[in-house]
Amino acid sequence: MITSKALFKKRLKAQRKERNYYNKFIFNGHFAIFLTILLGAFILGYGQWLKDVPSGVNYSLIVSIALSVSSIFPLKTLLEDADQLFLLSFEKEMKQYIRESIVMSYFARVSLQIILLIIIFPLLNAIHPNQVTNFVIVCILAIVLPLLGLFLRWEWYLYGLENWSCNGVLFILNLSGFYVIIDGSSYFGFGSIVFTILLTLLLKNINAKKHFPWALMIAQAQQHRMNYYKFVNMFTDVKGMMAPAVRRKYLDVFLKAPKHFDSHHMYPFLFVRNFLRGKDAFNITLRLIVITAVLMIWLSHPIVSSVIGGLAMYMIILQMSQFYTQEAYSLWPQVWPVSEVKVIEGYQSFLNKVVVILGIVLSIIYLIMNISHFYMIIIFFIVGILTVKSTIKKLKYQETLLKD
Repeated sequence: MITSKALFKKRLKAQRKERNYYNKFIFNGHFAIFLTILLGAFILGYGQWLKDVPSGVNYSLIVSIALSVSSIFPLKTLLEDADQLFLLSFEKEMKQYIRESIVMSYFARVSLQIILLIIIFPLLNAIHPNQVTNFVIVCILAIVLPLLGLFLRWEWYLYGLENWSCNGVLFILNLSGFYVIIDGSSYFGFGSIVFTILLTLLLKNINAKKHFPWALMIAQAQQHRMNYYKFVNMFTDVKGMMAPAVRRKYLDVFLKAPKHFDSHHMYPFLFVRNFLRGKDAFNITLRLIVITAVLMIWLSHPIVSSVIGGLAMYMIILQMSQFYTQEAYSLWPQVWPVSEVKVIEGYQSFLNKVVVILGIVLSIIYLIMNISHFYMIIIFFIVGILTVKSTIKKLKYQETLLKD
């Protein structure tokens, strides 16, 4: 009979194989270049900003909040829907399975925690100079609290409580520890570790006779899997992923059916409709725009802001690639057969509209902060046009292969 440790390792190996496959599409040559440029732009902007850090802002609280959020690690169990049926007799061995999950979940995220600590060190040194000891303590908390939080999270789930409440408790415990150390330079910040351990032990004692929460844990595992698929879907199509739709009445003004609903106007309308009523792509696009706006306003550097805006344009156009597959291979071409040339033309028309609208939005944000470098906004449109051109060329090549 397979052991719980062997079962988890088997599933972890399958997950790594799947992610390695999708990483080939995510970290392609173009995206790697943009990430390198973005990293250089961030280092340049961050370094200049640190030379004259604006006063009157509670940076200790901001850093504490950032570390508190980043220290909340998700518990990834890799459970499948069928496990609640086929692993019922395996329930006594699930404690070891969960321990393996906790270890994997911790090491999967701790590297990002270390990178965040490296980023915030110059800021902490600028606002609290010559306090290396306090930063070392902050590092200890940032490394230890996520692991303790994972053990607490498991006991929280076992007790039958919701995920959001666990996140709230962990955030409060983490924030109290980080803020006391950073702003107050007090060793009472270690109290967050003590309270987390005590709460975990209390719940563990209460949960001694609790059964494994199959439904809750499987739902969490499925949510983590879907979150990853949504991210991958920005770069390539994910097999078996469903695309839910949401009615947004305030956007109906942009969904007026064309007067002549023929082969020339059908797909441009369907692509726009799919985007405005798509649940995931629409929300992801809004988040990317907000993040881009915050970075451009915060850094307020003409070159850095133009690079960030260009990267946002590139990312958002890439994300739109999912719509071609959804429409070109849906039910519509079977009900009303249309040449793939018309589908690609409709898709190109949709992407061109996205480039214009997004370019205008990014240009407004850029001009507010860098009006003297107004000519730099052309970068947004150039990146958008070149990305659309590359996307359409790739689609035409794929259609040629399908004909063969």
